Amino acid sequence: MNQIYEPANEKRGLERMAGKVVSVRMDSEIVAELDRLAQHTGRSRGFYLRAAVQEMLPVLKERYWHHDSETRYQELHEYSRFMDQLHDPTQEER
Repeated sequence: MNQIYEPANEKRGLERMAGKVVSVRMDSEIVAELDRLAQHTGRSRGFYLRAAVQEMLPVLKERYWHHDSETRYQELHEYSRFMDQLHDPTQEER
C-alpha cells in the first residue's frame, strides 16, 4: 500500500516551485543526519523530507484517525450516559 518515493516521480523545475512551503522545527541531530544523507547522495533535504512524509502519511493517518475515532466514540458514550442520568435521576450509575 505504501508507495516508495521514486526520484522519477519528483517534479522538476518550475512545476516543483508551485508547491507549498512547510516549515518544521527539528532536533539538530536529526538535521545533521539528514544533511549527511543529502550530501552523501547528492540529493536535497527537501527530497528526503518529501519522501519521508509521503511514505509515513498513510501510516500516521491510520494510527491517529482510528485513535481519534475511538476517543470520540467513548466520549459520546459517556455523554449519553450522563444525559440519561439527568433525564432519569432514579437511574443508577453503571
